Amino acid sequence: MRRKSTCPNPKQIDCMHQLFCMEEFNEEESPDVDTSARVIEYGKYFVTVRELANSMKKEGFVLSHVMEVGIETIMMNLPPDSKKLVMPVRFSVQMQNMELNGKELISRFKKSNRLDRKDMIMFPVLENIDKTKPKVGNHYWIFNVNIRDQHFETLDSWRTLKNKALDVCARKMVASFRSLWEEHYASSRVSLDDFGLTNIDVPKQNNEFDCGVFALTLANGWEARAVPNFTAEDIPSIRKQLTNMWVDNANNKAPWKTILK
Repeated sequence: MRRKSTCPNPKQIDCMHQLFCMEEFNEEESPDVDTSARVIEYGKYFVTVRELANSMKKEGFVLSHVMEVGIETIMMNLPPDSKKLVMPVRFSVQMQNMELNGKELISRFKKSNRLDRKDMIMFPVLENIDKTKPKVGNHYWIFNVNIRDQHFETLDSWRTLKNKALDVCARKMVASFRSLWEEHYASSRVSLDDFGLTNIDVPKQNNEFDCGVFALTLANGWEARAVPNFTAEDIPSIRKQLTNMWVDNANNKAPWKTILK
């Protein structure tokens, strides 16, 4: 039986606090069964109270579809004339596996979308760095195609390109992007011939859980000139800010005010 919530008045607290109070409702449910309400609905994406709370709690690992919501929010907040594009995280999984025939991926690369008019095309990458742990052994980082400065860039809050696994994964991303570009932009003024792979020195995480929050913050703030100014100590506050931004959003169709009361 669900217990009565001990949450304070919602007018006096933020979304993060309310989510954690609501998590008490689910203590006796199986961890594999999530019956909590949908607190975010962005088009085809939805996130439940439990999923959001577990992703955004201290040292919570951001679930992939919660990451997609974060990416959607970044794109919503870019100005109409922005020359930055942040692709869905699911594309990175396909590109790592050289699975380049997916309809959605091909659709995004169609010449009619004029990707060659962008300054940068970002891919938040979900990489499995521990093959013995197919679910929890994952890590997020950013692969950026810097068209303006003619670089392929890695922005990783855990490693640099001196790490063999990152170097291998980054080169797979480069190979996949080159293949897609050659197929759809062979006649474009933008040629990838002189693009090299370079590491961007970004703020580093101090635990194994915060990579998703780092990746979202870097994707939002990186403009290929100055690295976003934040540290690992800022992550708890950033988690709170992101949660509030996603929930209290004009594009969120979930009845979150009713749920978080």
